[in-house]
Amino acid sequence: MENMNQSLEKTLCFMIYGSLMVLAIGLVTSPTILALSHILMAVPMIYFAGKANYKSYSKSAWALLIMAIMIILSVLCNQDIAVKGYAPLTKTKYFLIGFFSLAPYAWYFKNHYDVKKISRLLYVFCVATTFATLVGVISRYWEFNPVTWRVISPIRNAGLFGMVMNYAHNLSFFLIIITGMIIYRNRIKEYINLNFLYVVFVINLIGLYLTYTRGAWLAYLVAVPFFLFKSNKKKFGTFIIVAALLGGILFKLAGENVVRPGSEKERISQWQAAFAAFKERPILGYGYLNFEQHSSDLKQRYDLPEKQFAGHAHSNLFEMLGSTGILGFISFMVWLLFWFKETFEDSGTIAYISLPFILVFFIGGLTQSTISLGINLFFIIGGYSIQKAASLKNNLKI
Repeated sequence: MENMNQSLEKTLCFMIYGSLMVLAIGLVTSPTILALSHILMAVPMIYFAGKANYKSYSKSAWALLIMAIMIILSVLCNQDIAVKGYAPLTKTKYFLIGFFSLAPYAWYFKNHYDVKKISRLLYVFCVATTFATLVGVISRYWEFNPVTWRVISPIRNAGLFGMVMNYAHNLSFFLIIITGMIIYRNRIKEYINLNFLYVVFVINLIGLYLTYTRGAWLAYLVAVPFFLFKSNKKKFGTFIIVAALLGGILFKLAGENVVRPGSEKERISQWQAAFAAFKERPILGYGYLNFEQHSSDLKQRYDLPEKQFAGHAHSNLFEMLGSTGILGFISFMVWLLFWFKETFEDSGTIAYISLPFILVFFIGGLTQSTISLGINLFFIIGGYSIQKAASLKNNLKI
């Protein structure tokens, strides 16, 4: 990078750090402002696209790019049934940005790493998320959101922006990161006050409980023992048992708040409809984000239950299968497997925290289509890119 002038370098630094700051502020608070994160990364991605050493990229990075291509093809090849035409192509930006942001992030981490800046990001991340949780909890009991000025359901904590499922799954991502920071507190104590971190953990753990979102609960509880997966297999097994008992206790305490047989029937009917879509168009499915528009019709034609209920597949596996076919599904699974394998083999602190993060993504995605929802994709793909860039920086040759 000897040829980069000082003005350009400052601009790139400002945009990359600004993008990270927007993520820290908005991941669990506001889906609206998150678009600014992508806007800020546009110039750095374009600049580094022709300079990156792609030979140093991991297999998971290439799998992510291939998955993005399969998603694009699924849209292009299904225009005969596309309700929204080519509009879903704009959503592929999440996956493409995940690939093309690796070089800018890696360059920044390698050449402009600053403890104070990282510390500032962590504090903003914690404060913004905790604020959203406190607003959600207060709103639940007041039945009114004092920030958005809206009457809300008194049953579940919906965070700041009022979308229970999306908020709950992003909160489970956040909590697994905070849990990892507490477990590896000796590695991160220079970045953040530990007493502050404990308070953040407790408030948001209560917040997650009050969402009464079973998939997010399960994802978090299953993922926590994986902090011991690499270092202590015996304790790992013990923690799995403890997590299962704790989960049972939580469900018992929640009582009728989590007993939703109607919701379970609706999910199963969506899985059946997605599989029917796959059987009809097995190669590239119905097209990314297009299954949702046809789920009701599929239920009518195949006489599936819950015909009145339509929407996405409520499962990442069935969503990818029904909307992108076998090619999209395989590329998705290959990406996940390589990501998990590479993270398991990485000894960095971020990797140690990222292993359970992947589990939260996978387990939570069994009952929710986080792979098709923008607010969740910001967190998932952002988490992936930051982790892989932190590993890539040591092999970066730009």
